[in-house]
Amino acid sequence: MERMRDVRVARFERAGVMHVEFRFKALDQLLDPADSSPLPERELTEFAEEYIFGYLRECRLQNLAGLNISLPQDQVSPEMQMLLPDTIRRQYLFRLSDLDHETRLSLREGRISLAIAVFNATIAVLFFSIFASYLESLVVILLGGLITILNWVTIWNTYEYFVYDYRHLMHRRRIYRKVPALEIKVLTWPLTGNPEETVHPADREIG
Repeated sequence: MERMRDVRVARFERAGVMHVEFRFKALDQLLDPADSSPLPERELTEFAEEYIFGYLRECRLQNLAGLNISLPQDQVSPEMQMLLPDTIRRQYLFRLSDLDHETRLSLREGRISLAIAVFNATIAVLFFSIFASYLESLVVILLGGLITILNWVTIWNTYEYFVYDYRHLMHRRRIYRKVPALEIKVLTWPLTGNPEETVHPADREIG
């Protein structure tokens, strides 16, 4: 288990698939207290959304089948317990549409960056081919150095985008698409109890 901002996380294996439980110590950690919309239209807090996403990044999504949200019993009514799963699904589906738009824009920028890198590389090849016999000239050396620097910058930016930025964005989209498809349950723990003592006798904790 891990602790962060009073949120406990447990992973359980059930019937060969993995379930993850997030145990919040207060409902306000999960639902945005500034949003007065009724469930399931009410938004999650940015902390809850990012915390769930951040933890699921470490999981193998193909083995992930369920998500449990554990909250204090005195803060959750039976009606809320029924509506909260759809609230969570709605949040990630809504964010997914934003991510789809961001992905399209990001991919367009990546293609432009790649085109610029190819253009600069072509200029560099032509330059050094034409001025190969003038490499001792100070002007040629300065221009060659400038072209080399420009090539290095554009190639690195393109590499960084496709290897890091775009890959990270696509992984986020996979997680945001996965969450609404999961079996989501809302559990409660009594006010006199400890959320760390929640027992799942049919489960086997892993990790």
